[in-house]
Amino acid sequence: MMGKHPIVPEMATPGMIRRPLRDLIAGLMQLPTELSGEPDYAEADPERLVQLPESAELAMQIMHDGLASIGLLYAHTTDRIAGGHIKAAHAAALGRLQAEIADLLSYLHRLSSECRRYTADYEGD
Repeated sequence: MMGKHPIVPEMATPGMIRRPLRDLIAGLMQLPTELSGEPDYAEADPERLVQLPESAELAMQIMHDGLASIGLLYAHTTDRIAGGHIKAAHAAALGRLQAEIADLLSYLHRLSSECRRYTADYEGD
């Protein structure tokens, strides 16, 4: 039951919710690596390579939605930042977080593409 945990029924679909980032990290830990530290897709378990992009793509969707929401919040708080009601350091920290998330998104996109490339003809067990 990878990454699924019961929560309050009103908030869940069929009583469960996925945790794609946790699943992704767990899956990455199971990938063999090359000497450079990059994943060795050719030596990896094909089932793992099928599951990883599913988690990566859902995590990417969540992060993209979150970044868009942060942008909307920025638009509504610029006056408060300019007026000193919200510290500029907080806005800068949020900007740094956005930059790190964007870097992670590009890595996840590459990871997902490579996993799909190595399993393009995989039919499963």
